[in-house]
Amino acid sequence: MKKGTVLCLLVCTIVLRVTALFAVPLDTVSFDRLPYLQQKQKRLVLILIGTDWCRYCRAMEHYLGDDWPIGIKQGYYFLQLNAEQKEPIKFNKKTFHYNPNGASTGLHSLASYLGADEAGKISFPTICILNEKNELLFRYNGFLRKKDLQRIMIEILPK
Repeated sequence: MKKGTVLCLLVCTIVLRVTALFAVPLDTVSFDRLPYLQQKQKRLVLILIGTDWCRYCRAMEHYLGDDWPIGIKQGYYFLQLNAEQKEPIKFNKKTFHYNPNGASTGLHSLASYLGADEAGKISFPTICILNEKNELLFRYNGFLRKKDLQRIMIEILPK
């Protein structure tokens, strides 16, 4: 009986350690650091565009902090963009600013630049995947389940 318990504990420990090696959370990178990181190691870029009031944005933000397969983690830089952020952001050799459109509302021009669809509309959350040159490869306006986003991210990774 004791041998069986010890063996079971040993197997469980090994499984947990192996799982930890192959599943890690995505680290959030700032827009300021992205050019430096791209110089060191070229990767695709995943950007989650959202707002503080959007509960679907929070749900996606939460699962993006969960563990991911190591291949995805090593293939992407993850950035978050608050579409109502008032501070300017430098991205792709341009400076983007907050554009007020009411008494206490507005939209950051980088959110519009990256997240607006062909009709110029933006919804939250929006997921953008860019290549190493910051060119748009994929954009999805709306909530994506983790398994769907994971499948898309794997398909877009260079083979």
